[in-house]
Amino acid sequence: MAGKIRQYLSLSGGALLLGAVLMVGAIAVVFGGEHALSRTEFCVSCHSQTYPYEELKKSSHYGALGADPGCKDCHVPQGLGNFHLALWTHMYDGTRAVLAEMKYDYSTVEKFNERRQIMAHYARMSLKNWDSVTCRDCHKNTKPPGASAKAAHMKMETEGATCIDCHQNLVHKKVPESDLNASKAQGTMVLKEATEKD
Repeated sequence: MAGKIRQYLSLSGGALLLGAVLMVGAIAVVFGGEHALSRTEFCVSCHSQTYPYEELKKSSHYGALGADPGCKDCHVPQGLGNFHLALWTHMYDGTRAVLAEMKYDYSTVEKFNERRQIMAHYARMSLKNWDSVTCRDCHKNTKPPGASAKAAHMKMETEGATCIDCHQNLVHKKVPESDLNASKAQGTMVLKEATEKD
């Protein structure tokens, strides 16, 4: 009887050890892969992404307060609490981007611009769905200047707005703004109605 117990423990201990090694390996692959896919160098390895990256480097966000943000800082939620969003972003948005890269000709910025509006819309909807978590990572405890800015920021509490609802076209080439609430409700891109100041 004691021999059978030792044999069982030996087999189950080996299985547990093997399981633990495989689990650690899987975790390392997932976290390592996520880190590798979040690097700006990986993003701009697709020629089409060099256009928005050059725009980023000319924007007010680049070099501000000594920070040089990369693609992930805006387009991939960071931190352990948002890891599920980062994985989803790479699986869903990444797959869509790779398929578009194969389907469309982005060999010139003019050809890229033909699809810029829809790509901007997809990025904006991601930010909307994440409650602009990537904006909030850097912009903590914002203090909007002036009464109109304070009133606009109250929309976050009263209307379920988030940063991207009002702050579109900050980094990349300007395209017409999306009405993100209407787009979400209708399941398709809805542009904001032009106002007199536009």
